[in-house]
Amino acid sequence: MLDPRLNDELDAYLDRNWEAMISELDRLVRIESVEDRSQACEGAPYGPGPARALEEALALWASYGFEPHDCQGHVGYADWQGESLVQIGIIGHVDVVPAGQGWSFPPFRVTRRDGFLLGRGVSDDKGPMLMALHAAHFWMEKGRRFPYTLRFIIGNNEETGMHDLEYYQERFDDPALLFSPDDEFPVCYGEKGVFQGVVKSAPIEGGRILEWEAGMAVNAVPGTARAVVACRMGELGGIPDCIRAVEREDGAVELSASGVQAHASTPEEGESALAHLAGFLLHAGVLEGAELEWMELVHDVCSSFDGSGLDLACEDGDFGPLTLVGGVASLEDGRLTQTIDIRFGSGITPERLTEVLEARADLCGARFELLHCMPLFAQDKDGDLVQTLLGSYRDVTGDMQEPFTIGGATYSRHFKAGVGFGVDVHGQSRPSWVGSMHAADEGVSEEALKSAFKVYAVAIERLMDLEIGF
Repeated sequence: MLDPRLNDELDAYLDRNWEAMISELDRLVRIESVEDRSQACEGAPYGPGPARALEEALALWASYGFEPHDCQGHVGYADWQGESLVQIGIIGHVDVVPAGQGWSFPPFRVTRRDGFLLGRGVSDDKGPMLMALHAAHFWMEKGRRFPYTLRFIIGNNEETGMHDLEYYQERFDDPALLFSPDDEFPVCYGEKGVFQGVVKSAPIEGGRILEWEAGMAVNAVPGTARAVVACRMGELGGIPDCIRAVEREDGAVELSASGVQAHASTPEEGESALAHLAGFLLHAGVLEGAELEWMELVHDVCSSFDGSGLDLACEDGDFGPLTLVGGVASLEDGRLTQTIDIRFGSGITPERLTEVLEARADLCGARFELLHCMPLFAQDKDGDLVQTLLGSYRDVTGDMQEPFTIGGATYSRHFKAGVGFGVDVHGQSRPSWVGSMHAADEGVSEEALKSAFKVYAVAIERLMDLEIGF
């Protein structure tokens, strides 16, 4: 349980500073810090928006007594020097994904409505980073002296490759312990392995598929899929509601399938348009030979999200079931292609995944190519880092849920001792008009941010009380 006196002091800090904190968040959100490599230059390797956001963030950290450092626009860090050079780290980012369509509120300013703050970056990750800054400043204001140096690492390319982190880790050692306020509470102690590849067919001559496309990203369930098939409408038989068919003047039929897009780490939230389209063409009676074999492959990949279509279904206690998504489909230069994204736990290895996919591709004269693989990542959930953060969260909130793992990939997995820590709560719902990270109308509740501030303040003190040995 949190000491009542400390709780009162934290509440008093929020009472004095909350409106200023929202104003600071608005300053950060107003910067459209989306990567634009076409305008990259010295000091702005990811474009002018991210560079301005990093500059603003470092100025803000400096105003609260931190020593800021801009690493040529790639990444920044800001230190509160302790009694030793050993570091406790906090890492987040000020770059954001594009606004996209469908906003009911201005994406690049903070809007307050019914206890929520809305705007691109309020939850991912400008708002959470600001709460961690003020949690540290709470102790600075009290004149507290800590045994270790507190280092904020301010990323600038998290959304589009994490090249900022590559730059940082080539030049600096990792902090001894680190958390990232770019996840959920109570503590994310592990992330599934990420395995991405592509299957490419042999050249197909004289086929009936004239156009074939689906998906926008390897790591997403495709919400739309489209094909043009050289046939007459009458050859196709009954067409399901999820597919729209239009007969063209050139003697072909254009087919458009609809589904629900979702991230590959949570594919169960989506519905594959590609599965609908491939399943329909598989039984429509208009394809044969290599094209029919390809539809069988695509259907095996896309018809289920647990990999059972390829006999890959497995799970373990820490990471749950394997997930598999068929993302981007295309037809180029006579070759059909299909990307595959797999998130896996300890029940299977990348070598086994490669073996199965190469064998399945070979059945239809295709070949499998591995694009990207990140190994499984997990911290000891009974270790000092996880338990210290978990205890801090529980003592502030009274919520006793357990640490968890995710299928996504964050900064944390790249550190020897790093975990995800807030600000939203794992499994917690939100009003329908409030969007999640990366969605339109991205939002976070003011109470969630205030609670995170208090959790971070308690966690910083308790991490500083640990005996860190090397």
